[in-house]
Amino acid sequence: MAYQSAEGTVPQVAIVGRPNVGKSTLFNRLVGRRRAITDPTPGVTRDPVGHRATLAGHEVQVVDTGGFTTGGDELARAISERALRAIDQSDVVLLVVDGTDLTALDEEFLEQLRPYGARLVLVVNKLDTDKRDDLVWEFHALGVDRVVGVSAAHGRGIQELGAAVHPLLDVQPNAGQADADGPAAAEADTDDEGDIIRLAILGQPNTGKSTLVNRLTASDNSLVSSQPGTTRDVIEGAFEWGSRRFYVLDTAGIRRKSKVTENIEYYSVNRAISTIKEAEVVVLLVDAEKGLTEQDKKISALVVEKGRGIILALSKWDVMPKIGNQFQAIRDRIDFLFPILRFAPLVPVSGLTGSGVDNVLDAVVKVRSQLHHRVETGKLNRHLAKWVEENPPPMRGRRRPKIKYMTQVDRLPVTFIAFVSNRRGIAESYVQYLRNRIRADFGLDKIPIRLELRHR
Repeated sequence: MAYQSAEGTVPQVAIVGRPNVGKSTLFNRLVGRRRAITDPTPGVTRDPVGHRATLAGHEVQVVDTGGFTTGGDELARAISERALRAIDQSDVVLLVVDGTDLTALDEEFLEQLRPYGARLVLVVNKLDTDKRDDLVWEFHALGVDRVVGVSAAHGRGIQELGAAVHPLLDVQPNAGQADADGPAAAEADTDDEGDIIRLAILGQPNTGKSTLVNRLTASDNSLVSSQPGTTRDVIEGAFEWGSRRFYVLDTAGIRRKSKVTENIEYYSVNRAISTIKEAEVVVLLVDAEKGLTEQDKKISALVVEKGRGIILALSKWDVMPKIGNQFQAIRDRIDFLFPILRFAPLVPVSGLTGSGVDNVLDAVVKVRSQLHHRVETGKLNRHLAKWVEENPPPMRGRRRPKIKYMTQVDRLPVTFIAFVSNRRGIAESYVQYLRNRIRADFGLDKIPIRLELRHR
């Protein structure tokens, strides 16, 4: 239920958890001032404390609640009841736990919050140093879709927390009170049409890169603006296509080297890395007559390694002789010689005539949408059970490895973690089988995905 005040209605965000996990410290961090008292004594925060704040670009009412307990005296029970009422009245629930000390009380409270799963974020606090960051992975096994590691005391992870909360602030208030199998728990895209797509167009000399960039950025629909998180000195141009806006990132560093070395390598790979990391999707122009060169393969492998989307654009397609099914022959050859690109869309294009440009941009939008796709944890594990039943992992000696649980932990790169009984006992071929099933069942067929195994 949104918070109503004299200034209007805003979403309400409740901070909940057992005593001494850092709820009030997180509250003070979010509201930007010391409004809640922080003290190691359990029960210092008794009544819910609320204050306006800006979170993920939204004005919200943040509510700090008393520590949840079971049993105890009448006061402790009253504090817990008030915390539960605050949850009922909130659009987003931040369950705070101590990343260094998960207790049975944490898990008991989490079970009470399962019905609110579609609007629940598990905040793993007290990850004060880089060395503690890996602790967050263990908390994915609790079955919460959104898990974020933070240090409220030091401000670490607050931006990531905002990113996790952002899509929840745009849904209908209290839509999360659905069963975990209901529509509210289905997987969702966070590809907002208002977001600017960061695009890199790469290619060796004479593949038509400059012609294509000029065609895109010199149109009457070109725009000039700044986007947080993208430094202006890497922006080569900007344009609109349909309802979407694009930044074309500067690839000046990816040029032919001097004549002394141009026959060895025409890409400056070190400079390419920074451009690819800034981009969401890379369009790699490939000479339709020559096909993928060794340098194209190097850049493609780098894009896949960084988990970015890639479109293979067959340049100068308009001047190719039309003999048989050339397009399919090129597709088959790429898949055979460089199988890590089997997922990548292949699109004929001519920057000179403009033929195929719309198809390239349509592919970019689809790939970008998949890169921002998140699969709900419960649904993922129901599919996992079916995959394992249909094709169990091969025996390892006298035992069959068990895949206990899987969750998506990141986007861009899209990353999944599977918790298994014996990491070494699962062959790479079986990991590839799981990747293929993820792609097929969740519509992630056009992007690179990572699947990591963790022993548990």
